[in-house]
Amino acid sequence: MSSSAHDPDTTRTRWAIAFDADGGEADGGQCARVADAARAAGVRDLVLLAHTAHNDAETTADVDARFHALFTDGTADGGPGLVSVHWPGMRFGPEPGLTDATEAALRRTFPGQDQLIADLRSLVDERPRQFSAVDDVGMLLRRLVEEPLHAPAAAYATDMGDELLPQSDPAMLFDSTSHVCEGFARALEQAQEEAERAEQRPERIEQPGRGPEAPTVSKHGTLTEAETAGPRPADAPTDWLARPDPLTPSARPFGSAESERALDRLWDGAHQLLCQVVSYAVRRRAGMIGEGGLAPALGQLAEALPDTRIHLVGHGAGARLVAYAARGLKEATGGPASVTLLQAALSHFAFAAHLPQQMRGGGALAGVAQSVAGPVVCAYSHHDRELGLLFPLASRMIGESPSLVGADRLWGALGYDGVQGVDGCPTLTLADALAEDALPSSGYVSVDASAVVRGGVPPQGAHFDVFHPELARLVLAAGRIER
Repeated sequence: MSSSAHDPDTTRTRWAIAFDADGGEADGGQCARVADAARAAGVRDLVLLAHTAHNDAETTADVDARFHALFTDGTADGGPGLVSVHWPGMRFGPEPGLTDATEAALRRTFPGQDQLIADLRSLVDERPRQFSAVDDVGMLLRRLVEEPLHAPAAAYATDMGDELLPQSDPAMLFDSTSHVCEGFARALEQAQEEAERAEQRPERIEQPGRGPEAPTVSKHGTLTEAETAGPRPADAPTDWLARPDPLTPSARPFGSAESERALDRLWDGAHQLLCQVVSYAVRRRAGMIGEGGLAPALGQLAEALPDTRIHLVGHGAGARLVAYAARGLKEATGGPASVTLLQAALSHFAFAAHLPQQMRGGGALAGVAQSVAGPVVCAYSHHDRELGLLFPLASRMIGESPSLVGADRLWGALGYDGVQGVDGCPTLTLADALAEDALPSSGYVSVDASAVVRGGVPPQGAHFDVFHPELARLVLAAGRIER
């Protein structure tokens, strides 16, 4: 546990617990010390916050402080205790190249791979004028993140399958590297063009199709989803992403000028491929740490603090971490009092009992709400380009059937369009969700936070725009926490 510290702007005490890359506790006594400190402070509600991992301790501390400040009213008494969940990972900035700080973060995230990381940086920075050099990037990335099938992390490759279905790595690790880089480059170009024409993609609500005249595929959905009424995702950030045909590459040109233009596009895509492959590995790790590390820690806290309600909050990959922690408590006692996911880097079908595009099996997190005493609140925004555009491209799996549905629909993210495939899951605007007693007392609920989560530069868009008092109020409302 990090030493108990006081927020410099308030008298509110905050704590931290940390995990290593395998989900082990960085300090075996940290949960006991948090419990002792919370008991001494008379805390009735304990909020554990896991954000997307950052590249250095200074940034992590700053993000912790910004999150905690949202829950602070300047008083010493009352309100929840706040615990940061620290775990090893990283994020990329919007800059097109790799900085020294980013390379250092890669070395921390993938220890023992220094030479491979140096080779990757050399290729992405120098952009050699050969198509074969782009293919080398794909080879190096596969070596960087590959895991043996029996490795613990391999069980968290996707959110799109329960124990009935095998795990599968995304197609970007196995498809032609030029193919994948072309896809990223083209999607980013079209997204930028469309972003200049429209700021927001409205959500759609569809009525179920029933009877012999009903279509087997909904207007914008997949197969049996036509039988379910409710929210549908926003339109894709690019029309091209929503197309059902395979994302095939262009032929390699022979002319000198044309070849140069094609290579420039491929290298733009190669940088984004690097970002997304690393992000995939970090998300995979988040699931493993959540279920194998945080879940047992929550059990210890619940046992030590029987009169304290524990609430889980996660942002981005951190939302994946806390969601899998809740899954790890399905067979245990002392589950969380509420779970709030902000811009979650999870499949929007993760909680579905039945995946619309498959004959059997559900999402990896189906049934998680049963282990949560209160609601599972999923806040999302249509301004999140990281999840609306890049996540579905990066998540496509080997063996998909592209003729059925566009990549945005099948591989869409929870943080872009909310919970999908769960009967009876309401969708509320953020303003409506903050009305008194508006949130359900249990089960799943999607909250459209696009009104406040909207600021950010390409290619991530609003993915990191989560420091808003309205979102802190959403957490408090979900947990029925008195401030």
